[in-house]
Amino acid sequence: MSEKIPAVGFFDRIRVWMENLILTRLVPKDDPGPVFRYLFKIPILLFRLGLGGFIGSHFLLLTTTGRKTGKTRHTPLEFTFDEKTACYLVSAGWGGKTDWYKNALANPLVKVQVGWKKFEAEAVPVPHREVAEQMMEIANRAPAMIPVWQRWCDRPIDGSLTSYIYAAQFFPSLRLIPTERMNHEPAR
Repeated sequence: MSEKIPAVGFFDRIRVWMENLILTRLVPKDDPGPVFRYLFKIPILLFRLGLGGFIGSHFLLLTTTGRKTGKTRHTPLEFTFDEKTACYLVSAGWGGKTDWYKNALANPLVKVQVGWKKFEAEAVPVPHREVAEQMMEIANRAPAMIPVWQRWCDRPIDGSLTSYIYAAQFFPSLRLIPTERMNHEPAR
């Protein structure tokens, strides 16, 4: 499946704690709302300023084509890099009711920037079981993510694969497969 996930360092623990606090206590459950919709877009500014390399180990910039407007849309997303396939995995919150996810499903040829590296990719849906296995790996190194995921599920995540598979449907995911697969190394 994915690369071996290293132990969480001090700064990663702080980042996960902050993410937990924001997503379990501050962000509305049904929709991010106008304030958080704006705040979640702040990394776009960093990418535009040429500072994407400083956040490239946590965020990528996904560029989709609007399914209704045909306009270019930019969305910063957390990702997991799969060493075996040289692909990036991204998950949608709010049960997939996000514009970037719907846009990528409608127009799967996307552009991606990770750090300073830019490339084109195909966005392909990931099966729920694979998403569940990824969630289990993340939970092993960052258990603070479990309450975040449980907030959007209508059942508790009890640590079993079955409970993670059920939770995965609330976080539909896409595999971003670089169209130029040769010499593709992860941006670090």
